[in-house]
Amino acid sequence: MNPTDQPLAYWWPLATSQQLGVGKPLARVLHGRPLVLFRERDGRPAALPDRCPHRFAPLSAGCVRDGAVECPYHGWRFNGAGQCTRAPGSLDEGSSAVLLQPLQARDSHGLIWVRDAKLPAPALPCSATQEGLDLFWMHDKVRCSLQEAAENFLDAFHTHFVHAGWIRRDSKRQRVIADIRALEDGIEARYSEERLQPGLISRLFEGSRGESFGRFRLPGLAEIEYRDARGRLTLLITAWLVPAEAGHLQVIARIATRRGWLPGWLKRLLIRPLFGVVLRQDKRILEAVSANQQRFADCAEQWGPVQMLDGRQDLLGPWIRQLLLKGRLDDFAARRLELEL
Repeated sequence: MNPTDQPLAYWWPLATSQQLGVGKPLARVLHGRPLVLFRERDGRPAALPDRCPHRFAPLSAGCVRDGAVECPYHGWRFNGAGQCTRAPGSLDEGSSAVLLQPLQARDSHGLIWVRDAKLPAPALPCSATQEGLDLFWMHDKVRCSLQEAAENFLDAFHTHFVHAGWIRRDSKRQRVIADIRALEDGIEARYSEERLQPGLISRLFEGSRGESFGRFRLPGLAEIEYRDARGRLTLLITAWLVPAEAGHLQVIARIATRRGWLPGWLKRLLIRPLFGVVLRQDKRILEAVSANQQRFADCAEQWGPVQMLDGRQDLLGPWIRQLLLKGRLDDFAARRLELEL
């Protein structure tokens, strides 16, 4: 499947399960399409175009009554199938006609997933086991493309500068082995022979370092995983990168740490501000890079290379671009490199 041709054939997460309450709809944008999310009477999520067909008011500005989203303008109500169940003042009892084309919605793995029901259905993405883990969620919007965000998230070599002191330091690099392999739906880098990183986050959350992983899976999942010398998970950061309106990306990040002696609520108090700093640092550089590309859009050929230059240390970026463009990897061969990280 090519994500460029049929992006809505994939399942995309638009909110956490906790964000989508019972009485209040949520406004979301997916690949430029304004949507309203709400829960039906039985608690199942529903997704409709965020526009009442009567006078085009945004349904997300209304409320949810009896499992239907109610328009704030004239009170028309719509169920999860896109049928009008009430049109006040008209004496109508509702209609079986579908006035709004619904999207398929699911509540799974702590997320609300949406896709176009008219397209062939892929399997709902599975999630790492949550047993024995403390989970925390973070949300943000970034002005950049999915490709830019995925490359940034999985690029270990920017951390010495953008996150200096928080993750790594340029003055304290280590020789590491990187193994690059293809996944069924993505690409993965495995780093070995790296000791603890000198940054604050590694010192706080890791007792030892055995190996770490960076992986990308279609259509927009980026993941960083750390394991200790005994092979036990110490930190797993999963970021779902969801294209919203043009040039904007919604990011839903789940941070998982191994459950230990420190209570989850106390760990949350530590994690949120620390990772909030790192996310804001990435957001600043991503938005600066994206804006700079736009500045040179009309004159790039006069001022150097049109295409980005990839170095030996760009382990995943070129393959992420290929996956997003073609939906597959061409001419890929697993490889091992020694690098200074």
